[in-house]
Amino acid sequence: MLHIGGLTKEESEALIREKLKPYITETPIVTVRMINYKISVIGEVNRPNTFVIANEKINLFEALAMAGDMTIYGMRNNVQLIRENSNGGREIVTLNLNNAAIVTSPYYYLQQNDILYVVPNKTKAKSSDIGVSTTLWISTTSILVSIANLIFNILR
Repeated sequence: MLHIGGLTKEESEALIREKLKPYITETPIVTVRMINYKISVIGEVNRPNTFVIANEKINLFEALAMAGDMTIYGMRNNVQLIRENSNGGREIVTLNLNNAAIVTSPYYYLQQNDILYVVPNKTKAKSSDIGVSTTLWISTTSILVSIANLIFNILR
């Protein structure tokens, strides 16, 4: 039994090839495929979801396209990539999609279990805060007006 957890596909193929050499006279051809290759795209996108990837190779822009692209509130200069490292920990990298150099970044192609988080801009963040407090004030005011109206009708 071989333990290949934490290895890349290429490293896994090389390890399997090496272990097979004593049993096969010719150099074996080994292909490793991930069955459950998935990525998640969340935050300010039109269709946040977890996607199963068939071809095992997807870049940032393809992942965003699968999620219906960013909303107008998404910060294109502040997209966070959350990636599991070989130690089982998580690494968070901030990406700027406005910079053309992103295509040469080691984070351009996504890996198994990557999470893309599109951070909302300040307008969206403020409006969501205002929405909660506004709803509370409207509800409270509505209840007080209803109670005052009830008391007024009873005393009349």
